[in-house]
Amino acid sequence: MLTLIDQDIAHITRVMKQSVCGDFGGCILPPDYWRKRLFRLLDTHHVTKPQLCSIDDLLLQLDELDAAVRHGKVTADT
Repeated sequence: MLTLIDQDIAHITRVMKQSVCGDFGGCILPPDYWRKRLFRLLDTHHVTKPQLCSIDDLLLQLDELDAAVRHGKVTADT
């Protein structure tokens, strides 16, 4: 179970920014999608402290990305 959570966290870490920033057509998957995925991980009740810290960091990154994208200040390259 823990390795699946670790794999999911690693996957989200790799693709979340590119997905939110999208390309010239806009966002590929919206921030709400990623929030739901992260909160679903928290709801498993089998999250270790390091995993919790990683998920919390991802949620903070997502908040920053969401705000930056809404203000046109970020792209997938930055």
